[in-house]
Amino acid sequence: MKSVHEWVKKVMASPLASPPILPKTSPAPESAPSRSEQKPRQEFRPAPTGASARPQRPQQPFRTGSVKIMPKQQVVPLSQGKSLRIYPLGGFEEVGRNCLVVDVDSDLFIIDLGLQFPEEDMPGIDYLIPDTSALRGREHCIKAVIFTHGHLDHIGAVQHLLPVLHFPPCYGTKLTMAFVKKRLDEEKLTSRANLHTAEFGAKIQIGSTTIEFLRVTHSIPDSAAVALHTPYGTVVHTGDFKFDLTPMNEPPADFQRLAELGDKGVLAIIADSTNATKPGNALSEKAISGTLFNLMRDAKGRLIVSTFSSLLNRLAQVIEHAKTLNRKVYVSGRSMEENIEIAVNLGYIQVPRGMIRKVGPGMEKIPDREVVILTTGSQGEERASLARMGLGTHQHVRVKKGDTVILSSNPILGNERAVAKVVNNLNLLGAHVLTNQELALHTTGHGYQNDILLMHRLVRAKHVIPEHGEPYMRAAHGDLARSIGYPDNQIHLLTNGEILEFDPQGNARRSKTKFPANDIIIDGRSSGAEGQRILDDRKIMNNAGIFVAILKVYAESMRLVSDPLILSRGFIYGTEQNVINKEATAAIRKAYEEALLRDKSIAALKREVTGALFRFFRHKLEREPMVMPIIIEV
Repeated sequence: MKSVHEWVKKVMASPLASPPILPKTSPAPESAPSRSEQKPRQEFRPAPTGASARPQRPQQPFRTGSVKIMPKQQVVPLSQGKSLRIYPLGGFEEVGRNCLVVDVDSDLFIIDLGLQFPEEDMPGIDYLIPDTSALRGREHCIKAVIFTHGHLDHIGAVQHLLPVLHFPPCYGTKLTMAFVKKRLDEEKLTSRANLHTAEFGAKIQIGSTTIEFLRVTHSIPDSAAVALHTPYGTVVHTGDFKFDLTPMNEPPADFQRLAELGDKGVLAIIADSTNATKPGNALSEKAISGTLFNLMRDAKGRLIVSTFSSLLNRLAQVIEHAKTLNRKVYVSGRSMEENIEIAVNLGYIQVPRGMIRKVGPGMEKIPDREVVILTTGSQGEERASLARMGLGTHQHVRVKKGDTVILSSNPILGNERAVAKVVNNLNLLGAHVLTNQELALHTTGHGYQNDILLMHRLVRAKHVIPEHGEPYMRAAHGDLARSIGYPDNQIHLLTNGEILEFDPQGNARRSKTKFPANDIIIDGRSSGAEGQRILDDRKIMNNAGIFVAILKVYAESMRLVSDPLILSRGFIYGTEQNVINKEATAAIRKAYEEALLRDKSIAALKREVTGALFRFFRHKLEREPMVMPIIIEV
């Protein structure tokens, strides 16, 4: 074979009607309860340390977002015995929160512990993490946590979940483990963690299972697929991948080893589905690099480039072009500063000393044509550096006429309006703003349909398990597998918490039991109430405001001392406040005095007042604010 390009063309040239070599199996019965539409969301609280914690590791307090674990009775126990089971705890119904368990004869191998950024209906929530309550009581069975790469949707929950899982051994490639360590350093947990760096191609024997890391291409260096060689067969997890034949900062994917595994036989492949609906191949980073270089070369003034802080391959390209064009690089945004520092220290980004600096006083002395500013905020985040530049509130950067702003990213679904607002603000300040809508300024790290088909042609697994995506993405992945000959009983569209069991003959069936897979929310550093109740309260206040009625009553008789004191926020307009407050006061007094004749308990009195106010506001204003009656005994 003369080149990688020719070899790939040969693999892809085989006709679609010719399926991979798949043993004949009879359709396995499948039965699983469907996921409820409204899942209870819970807040996260770290498990208490005690006898179950590792005695050899010193106990240290750690800070984390609020956590509330599910009641134990909701965890469905698995039958004991020798078997291979695969079950996702996140990432199979959403993009993010990736977490998958491979259970080999009760030895547990967890692949990724990621977070998911909140949806539009989750006001104030920082992010969500996987529900690992299914593993409670089996922490001693966790043999390894394996990380595929360093993006937050794969490692972002480590500081919350490793303590709960009793700090099992963790494995990943060099850059990935550096980012894991950074997350743990923030919570002072690194000394308690058991971290191991793995080399590509090396085999790590743990019990009856061997772990192997395989190089794949993504938007961050050191991304890996993982092969688990078990007594039941080899399971391949692709991680996030695309096949880029001309990557910029690292070698291409290990086509040869993937094909070798296919020749030897692979039981199941768990494969990325993010772009399964998009035809063709994902664009190479090399095409983006050329566009970026031309724009940077032609810019007459300052360049402000915004992208994801974890998109290291793109950041490396900008820095390399700046070096070629004799521009200094200034970095704005804590996460971007930290990520670049790690990449430089490990040699993934190579720059002369002093070329990369933090934004700060003195940068205005450098000629505009010699300045590149790398910044966070490409998704329109209102507290990020780019948004503050657009508002004129950034401490060190004032956008002016002659600046060129490049958004090297695509808006995530739901962020379009926020990004447009930032773009408008930057234009009003005189900047020339360029986005991926006008030029090829961004490419995905996830393979399109041809990339996914090539992965299946190489690995030729018996069973296909589409992962990493919303249901429609994984369904499209299933259709791709059918197009190359896979029967329905070898394509498994699991949902979070469902269990796929394999027998010694390599047949698979969906278990009738299902693990809980609730939304565990992280909300700053608070603690206490259940997440769903908090979210419901916030939605009510966001939509209709809050109405508080303070009732002062005599302790013995419980009769009112005076008219209730009324407070409201975000509910009553100034023009109607006096009238509404007067009528609401009458409704409260009437409901309270009538309720007092039936029941003098505070709970019953509050319930009657709340009901009366709801009816009044619905009838009078057609609004439903949060109502809070407060009874003070004197």
